[in-house]
Amino acid sequence: MRKHYKQVLSVFFRHQLFQTRVEILNITQEEMAHRIRMSTRCYVDLENGKTTCSAVTLALFLAFVCKDPIEFLEELRYAFESVSAKAM
Repeated sequence: MRKHYKQVLSVFFRHQLFQTRVEILNITQEEMAHRIRMSTRCYVDLENGKTTCSAVTLALFLAFVCKDPIEFLEELRYAFESVSAKAM
């Protein structure tokens, strides 16, 4: 069951990264990587789904990039609840 949550987090976070970078901030991958204190290569891999976010990356995104962390967490909770509902 836990692997399903990890997969949901990965897809959800990738979508949030891309949407925030392109639609809200209109910045490059290099600039987004700089804002969340990681290398461009690591950021590109994260946005493309080759890697998953760490707790530190998630915290840095929420602290330095995300415009509304509460809304982000509410949407993530909703995504997690969909996994729980499917398991029942």
